[in-house]
Amino acid sequence: MAISWNFNANDYEENTGFKPIPIGEHRVRIASAEETTSSGGNPMIKLVLDVSGYNSTIWHYVVFMADNQKLTNQKLGEIFNSFGIPQGNLNTASWVGKVGAAKVKHEPYNGETSAKIAYFISKDRQDKLPAWVEPSNKAEVTGQASGLPSGFTPVPDSGNLPWN
Repeated sequence: MAISWNFNANDYEENTGFKPIPIGEHRVRIASAEETTSSGGNPMIKLVLDVSGYNSTIWHYVVFMADNQKLTNQKLGEIFNSFGIPQGNLNTASWVGKVGAAKVKHEPYNGETSAKIAYFISKDRQDKLPAWVEPSNKAEVTGQASGLPSGFTPVPDSGNLPWN
């Protein structure tokens, strides 16, 4: 079967890169929460987070480590507290759409700067942040990979995550 398509060069813009979410505190919303397995074989939750006022998303991973339950519980507790999720609620479908806050940091990845979650901000410290702002053209970018520029590939679970 041959593809029938009339390419319009006016619709093409060269991808000259993008700027990551700025360093600092931001309101974030859980766009998706997927239960999966890390490359190390541990159960894991992969969060995709929308960022208030931006059309980009940030991926965050929570790996369940039987040999370091304290760290796993700390990471879960931060999420429960930041997003107002009842402690112990692992029904990730109920997490989607919840708004919390996070401190964003920058890290190098494949020669580029990438925004990452440094930590989640507890509910009682979110008052000073501006209210959630829906990205201005979110509806226009929903066909792209979670609102990222076309051609951008999210960071896979490479097994090099610090908690694997």
